[in-house]
Amino acid sequence: MSKFNQLRERYPNLIPISELRANVSIIDLALHWGYELKRQKGKSRPVLEHTGYNDTIIIKNPNHADVQVYQRAGDFSDSGTIVDFIRNRLTTVFSAYNQPDEHSLTNITKVLYDYLRVDPTQSKPEQKLADNVTSPKRLFNIADFDLRPLEKDNFLTQRHITPETLNRPEFTGKVVTQVTYYDAATSQTVDLPTVKSNPNHQFTQFSNVAFPYYNGQSTRVTGLEIRNQTIKLHAPGSDRNSSVFVSNPPAKTSHFFIMESVIDVLSHCQLRLLRGDNRFDSVYFSVGGQLTPQQIKTLLHYIVAIEKTPDFKIHVAFDNDVKGCLYDLQFIEQIIRAQFPLTQASPAPDQIDYVLPITSPHQPLKEALLAVIEEFNDKVETSGKRIQIFYTEDKITVSIPKTVAALSTFNQGLLRLRGHDRQIMITKAFHKDFNEDLASINKR
Repeated sequence: MSKFNQLRERYPNLIPISELRANVSIIDLALHWGYELKRQKGKSRPVLEHTGYNDTIIIKNPNHADVQVYQRAGDFSDSGTIVDFIRNRLTTVFSAYNQPDEHSLTNITKVLYDYLRVDPTQSKPEQKLADNVTSPKRLFNIADFDLRPLEKDNFLTQRHITPETLNRPEFTGKVVTQVTYYDAATSQTVDLPTVKSNPNHQFTQFSNVAFPYYNGQSTRVTGLEIRNQTIKLHAPGSDRNSSVFVSNPPAKTSHFFIMESVIDVLSHCQLRLLRGDNRFDSVYFSVGGQLTPQQIKTLLHYIVAIEKTPDFKIHVAFDNDVKGCLYDLQFIEQIIRAQFPLTQASPAPDQIDYVLPITSPHQPLKEALLAVIEEFNDKVETSGKRIQIFYTEDKITVSIPKTVAALSTFNQGLLRLRGHDRQIMITKAFHKDFNEDLASINKR
């Protein structure tokens, strides 16, 4: 039984935050989310670094999760328990869980719940640090799963996806049925090898829809997203940190679409069909409801490697909400980093702050971006919804409120700095996402 299920038995309604703290180590959670242990910097107070977010943390009491605390290197204000660690990174590392309209503690709890579900072997509070760091995680093995051609009666029909869309060349072999086996005697699900080794045992079967994920380093499947009417999860061992869903490419690709979910991918393709556009000229990506620096590297690896037309376009098509705009910003920030490096300041719940580069080579780009911000602010009546600009002797900081309008303006301004907007486009659904757009059409 997973640690999450054990806690659920003891606390069926709500697991106390104190219990969550006692059962998840900051070290383990950080390693799971892409931090690397800097062994040469010490063992008594381990140092972990996330290069993608330029974040270095120091751990005190590494062997005892219930009293474990951290401090960000050089920033005494960014310190505390695992709750503080997550709260201070809801706009960066854990942005996939950041729902601005919910209390931050709700978002923090979701991070901890998901971690305890996905990786229970890494949540033992009394483990020695050596075991914490070196204990093997379950590796993803496609042979553990019973995958079959997509059944005619499947969950996607409830989301308005038609067989015509699913049978397109983009999605051949990319949308399949996954059969889950449940053992009533143990109240647990079991993998396919266990089923095969017990041919006389009666297992209850459930059919789900599955989407394979890849890390771009080979054609090997490195993860599975599993969906049905009630669940939305990634299979145990899936590489969520760097893997993405990618559709089959045409001979030459004219468009790359990057989206949050595979259902949005299928919906967007179907919306094109409804408009009479049945060209096989695009590659679709899904990041599975999150966005990490490693996933961005994987996306760019595919875009570089795939054969393209000379005038190809990249469509950043995350959801039409604040979280989607934050994903836009993450992607754009990585694209422009070499020409215009932004440094994120200490995050706050309702805003995101960046220190702008002020050296001579960046001066024209900085002035152009500030002009975009000033133009936006002139049109905004409420001061709390404006993008604030703070000048000090040695730096300029912009503070962007977490609103769709402010984030969209800042993102478009960044793209225009070096003409990136001629090739990279921010594409949004009319509603929250493309599946909602599709559903609204079907209701007419």
